[in-house]
Parts: sequence; structure tokens; C-alpha cells
Amino acid sequence: MIARLRPAWFGGLALLLTWPAVASAAAQREESVELAPGRRVTIAVPSGFGVERPAAPAAPPELRLQDAAGRVSLELAFLPDPEGRAATPRARRERLVELFEEYVAASVEQAMRFEELEPRRGAGTWCLFTDRALVGRVDLPPHEYRLLAVGVKAWPGVMVVFRLFSQDAESPAHRAAWAMLRESVEERPVPLR
Repeated sequence: MIARLRPAWFGGLALLLTWPAVASAAAQREESVELAPGRRVTIAVPSGFGVERPAAPAAPPELRLQDAAGRVSLELAFLPDPEGRAATPRARRERLVELFEEYVAASVEQAMRFEELEPRRGAGTWCLFTDRALVGRVDLPPHEYRLLAVGVKAWPGVMVVFRLFSQDAESPAHRAAWAMLRESVEERPVPLR
């Protein structure tokens, strides 16, 4: 089963929003994650989402976001990538197979169908799994998810591995999480002094 798995931290290991949702940036707040001294990732947390960090500081840093209704949960793990292991689409796809191939057997898709994320900065690759056991069920309890999108977003020196659990791909919370991955979850250039 895919979606019945409750989100969990990666244990050592950022989604599909449209421009109108980005316009509500005033309702968002920013969180930041320090990757290394002088390197900080900024995340524009969508309105209505809470943020959790592991109780003990994790290396690599991790973050979990969840909407108030419990219908969308997003896990992010920030990994150093000084060798550029996630720089190309092929490398990101290989990484996704390595990390998430176990979900294929329980999915409707029965394969990993890769898509490019096309973020504002960097590059990304993702794929979607639909839990066969939950197809056709109308009401899902909190923390049970029909959909699981997994992906890797990368820029020089960093890769972010994400798992987006959702009950409905058309929900505003699901789309807000995708927009955040495309338009946020990035290292902002620091101006020269």
C-alpha cells in the first residue's frame, strides 16, 4: 500500500500550484533551513500549512509541512550534492528509482512515469503513485493518502528529496504544495558587499 503509509521522516536521507495561488504570497510566511554556514534555503510556507522539524536536529536537515485539514503532507530532506549527482534528468531519475521503486507494485501506474518539475531556480524530476487500495474510496481518514508524488529538486551543491502525500490532486492545498516546490524551496543568491 502506498497512501496508507503515514508520512515519516526520511531518516537520513519539496507539487502543482498555479500562478493565482502564488499571488497570495502575503498570507504566506517564510521558513529557512541552514544547509551549511552561509548557505540557507528559504521556503515560502503556504497559508494554512504547519511546519514541523525533527525533535533532534537532523543531518541532513529535514522539514515536514502539513495542511490544517490533514489532507496534504509534504516531507523535504535537504542533501548536500557537491559532485552534482542530481544535475541531469537521468541522474535524478536514477535517484528516484533508488529511493522509491518500492511504491511501484502497490500503485495504479505500475511504473515510474517521470515528469520534469520546471522550478524557477534549479531543476527537478518527479513521479506520481496512486494507491490501488484507495481508488474509489470517497472519504479517507486523516493521514491516509491516495496520491504520493516523489521527486528530487536540485541546484549546484544541493538536492532536495521530497514526498508529497495527498488525498486529492485538485485540492487547493495540493496545488499550493506544488507551487511552493516550484517557486520556493530555493537558495537565494546573496548580494555581494
